Amino acid sequence: MKRRNDAKRSYSKFVLRKRHPADSGSAFSYKIGNSPLHRCPAWIKILVLPVVSVAVFELPPVCAAALLVFQTILAFCLHFTLREQLADLRAVLYYAAMLLFVKGVAFVAGLWASGNVGAEVSQIGVSVAATNSSVGAVGGSAVEVVTAAATNSSLLETAFMLLRLLCVMQTASIVFKTSTSLQLREGLGAIELAVRRVLHLRPVTPVADVVSLFVNFIPQVSKNWQQVKRAWKARGGKNSIRMYLVLLPVLFSVGMKQAYTTARAVTVRNSRI
Repeated sequence: MKRRNDAKRSYSKFVLRKRHPADSGSAFSYKIGNSPLHRCPAWIKILVLPVVSVAVFELPPVCAAALLVFQTILAFCLHFTLREQLADLRAVLYYAAMLLFVKGVAFVAGLWASGNVGAEVSQIGVSVAATNSSVGAVGGSAVEVVTAAATNSSLLETAFMLLRLLCVMQTASIVFKTSTSLQLREGLGAIELAVRRVLHLRPVTPVADVVSLFVNFIPQVSKNWQQVKRAWKARGGKNSIRMYLVLLPVLFSVGMKQAYTTARAVTVRNSRI
């Protein structure tokens, strides 16, 4: 009987792990794989990331759109699910929705204002003379066309900027999902050691250590949030404002605890060197 209960508990844990993997839904978390991109040295991917980011903002929007399509196909080839990709792009998507909403409101307000101006000009023209009325109508239409064209140009520029941001975030997502935290740290260390070798400096990596801690902070915070959110839902909680009011202090406390533990570990490590 005891052996049967142990088997049931093991099976339950296995099912829970399959249903809720440790990093499921967390942003910029490593995903196990054996692709050529996974086997590529991390320092190469770290150097390619800023090059691609700068090129995306310098090249025409068509290149950014083509790159985004290629990145999406590559992500699916690497077995990244749509949910995992959206988890990394969620911040940009929220920002895009808010920005496009504001731009849309401004566009509608501009059309409404230009329409009122045209009506006022035409009314004044009718009261003065018939010719002035036609001139006023033409003037109102010209104002409306110019305003609409300027607003459309602003909307296009906003859409192009968001497209470029999506490309940059997708590039960073692929780098994070194909490189472990240790590989990123070693890649940053290799780059710093190469620079110090050229400058004839001591072979230490203080900058790489600090940057690697900051880089690993992003997926760790996302992972902590997913864990506390799953715990909240497991206790019958629902998505509401109360959930954020309760969980955000918990997230802050867990993050401070992990930061303190990491700082202690770094202090002990440096004292032994």
